Amino acid sequence: MTDTYTLTLYNRSTAPRWTFAVYTVVPVSGSDRLSPVAWLTETVDSGDSVTFEWTLDHRLVFAAQGIDTGTEWTEAASMPVAAGTHDNAARLGYQSDGHMFTLEPAEARPATPGRLYVDTDPNVPEYGPIGGPTVGLALSGGERNRPSTFAPAIVGTSGPGLSHAFDLDPTYYIDAGTIRQGTLVDFDAVTGFQKVEFGPGRFSSEWTLDASDTWVPGPPA
Repeated sequence: MTDTYTLTLYNRSTAPRWTFAVYTVVPVSGSDRLSPVAWLTETVDSGDSVTFEWTLDHRLVFAAQGIDTGTEWTEAASMPVAAGTHDNAARLGYQSDGHMFTLEPAEARPATPGRLYVDTDPNVPEYGPIGGPTVGLALSGGERNRPSTFAPAIVGTSGPGLSHAFDLDPTYYIDAGTIRQGTLVDFDAVTGFQKVEFGPGRFSSEWTLDASDTWVPGPPA
């Protein structure tokens, strides 16, 4: 069983409400372009708070769509995986006669902790801005006391004969705005948001959006 992380965000802004969003960025090889996805979101009125919970359970996902910042990314299929086991790889195939993608278990890679893989068949189409393909990583999480769901956290471009590796060393960021869950966001924009770090053996964190719309660590003073 994996550890449970909690992140409590307090809204003390003078604005009536903001949508708080959590982003997860992990290194991905084999993609020319990466885009974080608004992973966990909740609209919070001024004076209220929200607590998100998640575990480091993963699924590999893909979509027949490109990376277009500001649009919603919708997975076409997903596959449960587990780093450090022999269920750590997926294969993206393509049936040219039916113009259909497939996502299936791939031959296992060495059971390396903290790494997952997606291999693509040679006949997978070249990446295009409309039809993709794109591959990504989904994580399990949600608001406390509500059922957790798997939602995409980061996606990258794909194409024929590629080997993608996802290094599961996540960096978390938070932001306040009006974004919808599942929306693609520019990579450089996300890494400019407020970073949230969990030190060794630390699985909870609290942050407050103050009256100047600045994130400060800890609960409200």
